[in-house]
Parts: sequence; C-alpha cells; structure tokens
Amino acid sequence: MRPALHATVWLAAALVAVASGCHRTPAVEVGAIRVAQGALADPLREAGLDEGTLERAARDALGASGFRGGDPRTAHRARVDVLTVKVTPAHGGGGLVAEVTVELELAPAEGASGFTARESGTGAAPLGGSAPAEGWSRALAAAAREAAGGLAIARAEAVKPMREVIADLASPDSRLRGHAVRALAERRDPAAVPALVQRLSDPDPDVVHRTVGALAQIHDPRAVGPLIDVSRKGDDALAARVARIIGDIGGPEARGYLLTVEAGHPDPRVQRAAREALEEMRARDREAARVAAER
Repeated sequence: MRPALHATVWLAAALVAVASGCHRTPAVEVGAIRVAQGALADPLREAGLDEGTLERAARDALGASGFRGGDPRTAHRARVDVLTVKVTPAHGGGGLVAEVTVELELAPAEGASGFTARESGTGAAPLGGSAPAEGWSRALAAAAREAAGGLAIARAEAVKPMREVIADLASPDSRLRGHAVRALAERRDPAAVPALVQRLSDPDPDVVHRTVGALAQIHDPRAVGPLIDVSRKGDDALAARVARIIGDIGGPEARGYLLTVEAGHPDPRVQRAAREALEEMRARDREAARVAAER
C-alpha cells in the first residue's frame, strides 16, 4: 500500500541521516517506552491487540532507526500514542485497508540533558476478513517506523554543523527541510536568517509555519519585512500570529505595519493582535526610556 511504502522511504532516509551523523555523537539510548493512556482505539482492541503490541512496535521501530536500548534509569524515555485509526476502501476496490497514525516522543531521563523530539507517522495495511489483528499490527508497525524515522532525521539535524543544516533547507525532501528549520530555531543563530527567509515561500505549508516560528525565536529585525509579506499571502490566523511576532521583534517597519493593520484589517482578531503587539512595543519603549533616564 502507498502509506506503507511512504514509511519505508522515510525510514531509509532516516537511516542515511543517522549514519552521516554517527561519527559526531553517540547513538541515543532508549530505556522505558510508555504507552499513552487511552492510546488503543476500539478497532484495535476489538482485533485483539493490546498495549504490549503498541509498545513492541515502537521499540522495534526505534531500534531499526538507530536508537539503542539502554538502562531505563538513565536512558531516554519514549512515549507512544495512537492519534487516529480508520478503515478505508483499498485502492482500486477489493477489500479494506487499516490506517493508523502513531506519535512517538523522546525525552531525556528525569534530571538529565539530552535529545527531545516528537514525531508522527502513518501506516496502512490490508485488512483480512479472518485475521484483522494481522492487518492492524502491520499498520501500527508501519506507522511507528515512519515516526521513528522522523526522530532519526531530527537527531541527525541536531548534531550537524551549521553549514550542513542550512544546506538541508534546500533539500527536495520536505520533511528534511522541516527538521532543518527546527534545528536552526533551536540554535537561534542569526546567520541562518537569510536562508530561513527563503523558506517562507516553501511549497509545503508546514515548513512555512515552522519557518515563521524559527524566525520568531531568532528575533532578527531582517525577518520583519519577509514576515509581513508572508502574512499578506496567508490566512487571518497566520496574519494574527505574524503581528505578534513582528511586534516582539520591534523596529520602525514593524510599528508601521502594525498601525496599518490595527486601523484597517477586515478581521477583528488580526486587529486585536496588532493592537496588543503595539501596546507591548510601547511598554518596552517606556521601560527603555525609564532605564536610560536613571542612568
């Protein structure tokens, strides 16, 4: 099925990414894997599956993506959840397909530092009439592999040199571009701003939204103009978000745009966001003036 093939492709890309970064940092060790409360939906239980099936799928997928087992007391902790479960007609007719979306989250052990990320993946498999558990199990496994592959890509980006992460912004693989954006957001290096600005016109909306957030975290005035441009092309929710971001960055260009939006944007939510951003800018200006006067 196409979703299962999709998962396999992502897994292969993830393994390449891990291989390229393994000489720089030890592999992440995973200890305990917790199944989210209420993760198993009715169709899975009715097919005879339990939390152990989901835990094993997650552990196998993490192992296949380069994450090693470790001491539950000190290794990273994983959490697995089932986000969606549905049955769809098979492509071209002739049966049904089980489709599952799984989320995997990794975090360091309590009190320790390490790698933190969350990824989802979708898998599908034919549902046999006499053995539905096999179809659901295969769909779970495929979904977990795709999610674990995403975690592997995120891990690889986290340890790459800056120049390689910036180069990944131009990858034909949208998932890799998204992870590169996330890695640059965490580093908060202004040197990444010109390359990130180019991703505001990315064909993948998820990459665009991640880039907006990255530029918000880096907080560089060079992003104000491009953010204004993307807000005019997007929906009102994006415009409201950008209004708050550029208000936080500040500067004359941000102030002029916010004044225009506050006075004339057709959506009252966007007007309110601009007004609040302007009020925060004025409060910062007053505080800066007070500090300067005291000096």
